[in-house]
Amino acid sequence: MEYLILGLLLLSPMTGYQLQQFIKKNLALICSHSAGSVQTALSKLEREGKILARETAEGRRRKKCFAVTEAGRAAFSDWVAQPMQAGKVKNMELSRLFFAGLAQPEQRLAAIRDYIAQMEQTKEVLQAIRENFLRMKEQPLPPGTDWPQVLRFQGYTIEYGIAAAEFEIGWYRRLLSELEEQP
Repeated sequence: MEYLILGLLLLSPMTGYQLQQFIKKNLALICSHSAGSVQTALSKLEREGKILARETAEGRRRKKCFAVTEAGRAAFSDWVAQPMQAGKVKNMELSRLFFAGLAQPEQRLAAIRDYIAQMEQTKEVLQAIRENFLRMKEQPLPPGTDWPQVLRFQGYTIEYGIAAAEFEIGWYRRLLSELEEQP
């Protein structure tokens, strides 16, 4: 969560609420968007000197706007330059499939149908995110960031999510068909 927040703050300083809302709207399939998760990560980053908070007042409300420090920028640069770790991507839900032979046939079929429906919803969410992303790309963006490269890789991430959802939907539909023929 900390590196995700550092990356978002590199793109633009934000309040904790703005971070939470952005994650909820665009990254909820990657990580938690709970206020507790965001605040815990912000507190840790601030303690470590990777971000600074600037307090502002809006009427009677006080807000903390967070920005990345040089230490935070360096930590993020080190992290993002590391190769992605295939072994870190785990899907504990596959353990249900692994043990599905211990369930009753109708329970297995119902669970797989429900999972397919969930993946179809996930795909719809990602497609909506893609639509918002494409609209955002048309908007003027603040100077100082190589936005074409940033947006390029954000687009790749969205397309990966859609392709992964499509793969799972197809794979589980084939499994469902097989199990309907031979429970």
